[in-house]
Amino acid sequence: MRITMNSMYNQLTMDLGKTTSNLNDTNSTISSGKVFRRPSDKPVELTFALNIRGAVAETKQFQRNIQYGQAWAKATESAVTQIQDRLMRSKALAIQGANDSQSAESRKAIASEIQTILEEVVALGNTSLGGRYVLAGTKTKDYPQGQAPFMLDKDGNVTYNGNQEDITLNVAQGLATKINLDGHSALETSGIFEALDLLKTALNENSRADIENSVGDIDASIEHINFQLSKLGSISNSLDNRADMAETLTLNNKERLSDIQDTEMVEAFNSLKAYETAYQAALAAGARIMKTSLVDYI
Repeated sequence: MRITMNSMYNQLTMDLGKTTSNLNDTNSTISSGKVFRRPSDKPVELTFALNIRGAVAETKQFQRNIQYGQAWAKATESAVTQIQDRLMRSKALAIQGANDSQSAESRKAIASEIQTILEEVVALGNTSLGGRYVLAGTKTKDYPQGQAPFMLDKDGNVTYNGNQEDITLNVAQGLATKINLDGHSALETSGIFEALDLLKTALNENSRADIENSVGDIDASIEHINFQLSKLGSISNSLDNRADMAETLTLNNKERLSDIQDTEMVEAFNSLKAYETAYQAALAAGARIMKTSLVDYI
């Protein structure tokens, strides 16, 4: 087959163009750190990468939910633990008040402290996180001015204005978990408010028998609060486990994504060097061809 100079020039131009394109693509993968710049580069790999990116973004949202749930559980546990402390102090005061050595006046002084403890327990029941009451069920905000989930009136009665609904958060695909205790179950049914009010009344009335009876009521309230703390511990443990699982899943997905889309630098630099050598060789060959003329054949 007869090969003309024009054919040689055309082939040289095509080879140089292909080598230049390879150089450009390899430089791009090195500078960007990614093996594709547009969908047409590697459509299958890009599809996998997009799916994994979506999974990573979804898991990050689950992690944010878990972190919020952990903060909620921690705030609730802190409030309930402090209520437990107040009950323990109330029991100690009740035992002290039941002592025969106490006078009517000293018992009234103890009653004054019990009143303070009752007010503190109500305040702890109204603990909030980010402007939301943690012990109010799902009725966490938007109370009328001067209102809150727990309200103490002048007669020592406590009213609960929240609800008994659960707050749940999505912590994994298809899985929601409860993060709260409602005030009715956690405090109102414990008898804590009634026990403290009865103890205060018994102390003010200097009734030793009623003071002794109040110790049993406070013990029952303490047992109830301990059970609520165990429930919070279960919630916290569940959230901690989900946090670990989400972190592991995120790391695994990021590793898979890196394997698919990140440039293998050693391989890329070797390819770049090979393309540069091929490009320089093609230029040298082209220069020799272009020097050829009729004089070379005379």
